[in-house]
Amino acid sequence: MAIAMTTGYSAQTEGALLCINAASDWALTCVDQLSAQTSYVLIDYGAADGGTAVGLWSQVLDRLHANQPKAHLTLIGNDLPSNDNVALAENLAQQIPRTPKPTVLVSARSFYEPSVAPDTVSFGFSATAMHWLSESPGPLETHTHVLASGDSEALARFTNQALKDWAYILELRSLELKVGGRLLTVNLSRDEQGRYLGHNGGETRNVHDQLHQIWRGLADEGVITEEIYKKGTVLNFYKSPEEFMTPLKDTNSAAYRNGLRLVDERTVYVKCPYRRRWNEDGDTATFAAGLMATIRSWSRHSFASVAGDTIADQVYDRLEQRIAAAPDEWSLDYVEHHQMMEKVA
Repeated sequence: MAIAMTTGYSAQTEGALLCINAASDWALTCVDQLSAQTSYVLIDYGAADGGTAVGLWSQVLDRLHANQPKAHLTLIGNDLPSNDNVALAENLAQQIPRTPKPTVLVSARSFYEPSVAPDTVSFGFSATAMHWLSESPGPLETHTHVLASGDSEALARFTNQALKDWAYILELRSLELKVGGRLLTVNLSRDEQGRYLGHNGGETRNVHDQLHQIWRGLADEGVITEEIYKKGTVLNFYKSPEEFMTPLKDTNSAAYRNGLRLVDERTVYVKCPYRRRWNEDGDTATFAAGLMATIRSWSRHSFASVAGDTIADQVYDRLEQRIAAAPDEWSLDYVEHHQMMEKVA
């Protein structure tokens, strides 16, 4: 099943912007460590509409131009053919006026496929994208998200799929990188306490449980069938730091054999910007609408693809009502894993 982010993704995902901003120091470190070349290719894998990363790429292009003023720079935005690639091209084009007028391109391919030619990329970057699975690991019949399901058998299947996918992603990127090139991934993660996006350890409600309760309620009311209920699954997985590092520690992995090496890693926490504003201004209607929209931006496809747009709209109408009824019990906090990698000869 192809994954599609909501149109207008950047306007609805302030948290993703903050996650990218939190990685800007490591992005600049990566380009500072690139050797002198006559040209550089930079790529944003799983860029969605590209709006959340405009500021980061402005910084990166300026720094690289300052380091290598005579080099030609090419920036590629990558996402699925079903993505809003017109918006992606427009956001990439915002970089064209800056010196030295970089070339900007769109790669309309899945990051589960080769995105550019081998030995091409000087700096690769991806943020809040590579938690999506390449395919379903099989049914999840009692919940909409495996990490909140309590289903150990399903968890094992989803974990195996996620690790297989991640190893393959790094294999592909290791082929595309030049020797000396850098790769920085900023991924939604699961920390040692089991916290992840939507589950902050009980400080507020588990967002995935809330989505499931709404979805289950539609089935109980007869709005959707049991068959559709069982198909409503968010096909992503939040890996642990150790799971992210595994292909880089395994000397037999394809990525390792291709020269990809771990440089550094860290876990970063980003608090919900919508909740922060509600704490300041108490505007419950704005908080409920904004938080609902950011949750909808990444989860709607999971329900609309099996039940249609009208029923998916009901899910988010009910979600917004729940948030408005108990705003102090809601917050979408981010757990991010940053992983800096280099390709060696």
